[in-house]
Amino acid sequence: SAGMDPIVPNGGFFIMADTSDITFPAEYMEEKTVAMPCDPMPRDWAMSRWLTKEVGVTAIPPSAFYGEDTVHLAKNLLRFAYCKGDDTILEAHARLKKYFQK
Repeated sequence: SAGMDPIVPNGGFFIMADTSDITFPAEYMEEKTVAMPCDPMPRDWAMSRWLTKEVGVTAIPPSAFYGEDTVHLAKNLLRFAYCKGDDTILEAHARLKKYFQK
């Protein structure tokens, strides 16, 4: 319902999602942060910041674990932690559903 295609793992504490079908405001790509030294900010970082600020759900930008020369490989991916309580997972689902079904 949020326009993300999950990449379902066999196990673990994280799930990746393909976000290539989601658009978000371009100004998030122009933000600067010392946490991400690349300029311009990679799409996955910008989208993660946007989701946090506008939807209230935080994802981990996978490119945080990439070298500067391979950051582009994660541009359409986000990493979500699901090592949370059921209430937290259900709340994240409700927020995503509410935002994307406007």
